[in-house]
Amino acid sequence: MIWKAAGGAALALCLLSGCQDAPKVTIDWLGGPFFAPTNFVGLTELPPEIRRVAVLPISGLEGLPPESTGALEEAARIALLGAGRFEVVPVEPAMVRSIVGKPAVSSVEVLPTALFDRIVRDQAADAVLLIDVTLFRPYTPMALGVRVKLASCSGTRPILWAFDTVFDVRNPAVANSARRYAAGGHPGLVDPGPSAMQSPSRFAAYVFTDTFAVLPQRPPPVPALPADSSNVPAKVSRPRAD
Repeated sequence: MIWKAAGGAALALCLLSGCQDAPKVTIDWLGGPFFAPTNFVGLTELPPEIRRVAVLPISGLEGLPPESTGALEEAARIALLGAGRFEVVPVEPAMVRSIVGKPAVSSVEVLPTALFDRIVRDQAADAVLLIDVTLFRPYTPMALGVRVKLASCSGTRPILWAFDTVFDVRNPAVANSARRYAAGGHPGLVDPGPSAMQSPSRFAAYVFTDTFAVLPQRPPPVPALPADSSNVPAKVSRPRAD
């Protein structure tokens, strides 16, 4: 984990306000190339019964000040809501701690049955989403690694979808995509310039947006059945009276 406790306070301020004195970066972002995450596996379409998902606290943020942790979790929350795949139910760190003895659980750990049972009982969740930060470099050149797993709460609790990608601005495609995101996704807008890669909170918003954009899609709505006309009395023609 690229984070030193001694510099935590300064980096937290950088996360929230942006590092304005970072070196300038010149990239022709309008012409691309752009970054598209590909390191994910699982279903392409959510089972219809997965409608309510409990989101566990982000793992891998040990040593960060609360302000930094809160900023990253807020970026993930907003991006997940924006994806609109399911109802998002946050799980409080205190609840996780009461069962496993720590505020977050990594996606590579075996989740205790007691935690699943508590989530199903208290949150009425159909599935659980686990998010790990595998790399965090909040200074230039910025990088954020994200690992995500979506596990069903039913049966053997299978993994429905898994994602693992590092977004590093040293990759020109990542830098272009971060600047395009900062411009609202419209190449016709004014290029936000290198500031898009000097604000860790803005960069995190881009990363989580692209991460959750590749979640499995919701199944299309079931078309309504046509009205049953078998029980409707047939219209009887009556002779006209002259």
